Amino acid sequence: MSAASSRGPSQSYPAVNKSVLWLGTALAVSACGVIPTPSVSVDDMQVTLPLSAVMLGRVVYKREDTWNRAPLPQLLQQLTITGQAEYSSLGGNLSEAGLYVRASLDNLPSTCTPLSPDLVVCDAAGEAGQAVGTLNLAAGERRPFTLAGPALDQAVKAGHTYFGLRVVRGSSLPGEELHLTGMKANAKL
Repeated sequence: MSAASSRGPSQSYPAVNKSVLWLGTALAVSACGVIPTPSVSVDDMQVTLPLSAVMLGRVVYKREDTWNRAPLPQLLQQLTITGQAEYSSLGGNLSEAGLYVRASLDNLPSTCTPLSPDLVVCDAAGEAGQAVGTLNLAAGERRPFTLAGPALDQAVKAGHTYFGLRVVRGSSLPGEELHLTGMKANAKL
């Protein structure tokens, strides 16, 4: 008996249309979050810094929704925002700051309290899940940064971004500013 007859009757498979094969491959790849979308410009942001002593061990959120656009579709994921950060010093020496984001400043945990009508402070330990990046700063210099993470995805999909700042290294003085410019947002399908 031949090897072919031991396998049983020969089976034939229908021809697969190449466009169906490409569509299936594209859907499988997009499900993995690997198809980048075009960059979208994000408005520049200016943050007037309070005295860093107020921020020690805390994240300070400003009650200002910075996204200013419609929510992103739920299919998009792995959002990243890149840009340039510049620290305008009046004598402070802030060299590193952590950035955080929330989709809302309502119904916050007990570790957060209003500091003023415009500011909310939260204990840094309770905000780890809201961290989206670190800014490495030098007075008067523009430095690149990248923001990313689940909290950023969630906030942008909700259509609202309230950014918070935590001093990591150095100190800031009242009236100093942080400028985030040239920002671009990218996401993947």
